[in-house]
Amino acid sequence: MIAVGSHTNDFGTPGAREHAISLDMPEQAELFHRRLVNDCIRANAQREPLRPEQLKVAIIGAGATGVELAAELHKTTRELVSYGLDKINPEKDMQLTLIEAAPRILPAVPERLSKAAAGLLRGLNVQVLTGERVTGVGPDGVTTATGRKIPAELTVWAAGIKAPDFLKELDGLETNRINQLVVKETLETTRDADIFAIGDCAECPWPGKERGVPPTAQAAHQQASHLARMLPRRLAGRPLKPWRYWDFGSLVSLGEYSTVGSLMGALLGGTMFVEGLFARIMYVSLYRMHLYALHGFAKVLFDTLARMITRRTEPRVKLH
Repeated sequence: MIAVGSHTNDFGTPGAREHAISLDMPEQAELFHRRLVNDCIRANAQREPLRPEQLKVAIIGAGATGVELAAELHKTTRELVSYGLDKINPEKDMQLTLIEAAPRILPAVPERLSKAAAGLLRGLNVQVLTGERVTGVGPDGVTTATGRKIPAELTVWAAGIKAPDFLKELDGLETNRINQLVVKETLETTRDADIFAIGDCAECPWPGKERGVPPTAQAAHQQASHLARMLPRRLAGRPLKPWRYWDFGSLVSLGEYSTVGSLMGALLGGTMFVEGLFARIMYVSLYRMHLYALHGFAKVLFDTLARMITRRTEPRVKLH
């Protein structure tokens, strides 16, 4: 079985690899954290006026990752400057810009959810740009296909995914344009029935849909559960049952400000729109369910209790 995940796809955009930070690995998140903290400390200490790009952050890609990051950064940056960085006015000096090539943010979710999230972000003074395809990334900002220049001291690339390059070099296996292994509804690769692939590294058909199953944790969780039941059948020489993806909706956390989402879309034949506290409870519950599936009840219980205790004594923003 192959389940090697994916990484950010910069689509070969000039300067993206050199000047934009992806958040695929903990090391990349730590690098972004250090640069953000250092940039704020440097700006607070300098005597000359701020440069046009200084304390500006551009987030390329307004899927769930980009939207959630924008909301979290809005809260985090305001808490960061409260640690004695009195010369920085976060409302005036700091700017977050969310850039999306599609006509709206969160293009994979219902339009009502997208509009709600966009309205909340704009209410937080996050600049939301849609229909803007990034064509270049530099040390002081990004440029778009319309010729727009967006100043930014920090750029985060959160648009698109791509499976690891080595998958396209596996002898005899079929891959798509983003290196995903093409699989049947039984999760077997199309050219070798003894090799299975699940998660972001697999392109699985979605009956009745023009596109394949979306590369989400929800889909990967369902695939793993299905395959755990099917492998004993394969070992016993019995035929495999096809896997069916059930879309239970989408939830997007906007930090402490709100949570919005649509639930159980496939089961109801439509969508049930939720937001606020109820949506937040659902979001946290689903996250705990994923942890439970990975680590078991005991570890999740003690980890939750530990976090409830330490969150009252640990600072929200680390300065080192």
